[in-house]
Amino acid sequence: MSITEIVILLALTGYAIYRQSVSHAVVGRTRFKLALVYAAVGLAVGGFYLPPDGRAWLVLLVGLVASLVVGLVRGRLSLLTLRPDGVVLSRGTPLTIGLFVALVASKYAWGAWEFLHHAHPHGGFGEVLLQIAAMAALQAEVVWRRALALRPGHGPARDGFGAARRVPEG
Repeated sequence: MSITEIVILLALTGYAIYRQSVSHAVVGRTRFKLALVYAAVGLAVGGFYLPPDGRAWLVLLVGLVASLVVGLVRGRLSLLTLRPDGVVLSRGTPLTIGLFVALVASKYAWGAWEFLHHAHPHGGFGEVLLQIAAMAALQAEVVWRRALALRPGHGPARDGFGAARRVPEG
């Protein structure tokens, strides 16, 4: 990765951490915005190159599966709160933020190893951001479905773990 790509990755990571550390309304039509930003920046700045051999394909697949697992876990563990006006708020926890940081760090470390060992000379920034986009998209969808279940008239007032979550009025 170039210095520019590292700076962009750090900026996107910082924004994602900030976004997870504050409560924000869960809005269905914009739920994939962060994932689209990651994917667009990944393709525009880093590009995407097909892996040259079976080992590189395996690494890509393992990275994608790891991203999806982290997205699922983060979506299930994000805190959801239903306000009296029907708006559902989402906020990350130290664990969900830590999982995100660990995922980004592991992808960076693995990419550095691949580069140093010439395992996949064209893999890197674009590939990492596309995998993070997949994680963000799955997390957004899980949070959205959990938020729907909390809203009146959309099913039982339960979060993804079966516990009712409502903010007291007044």
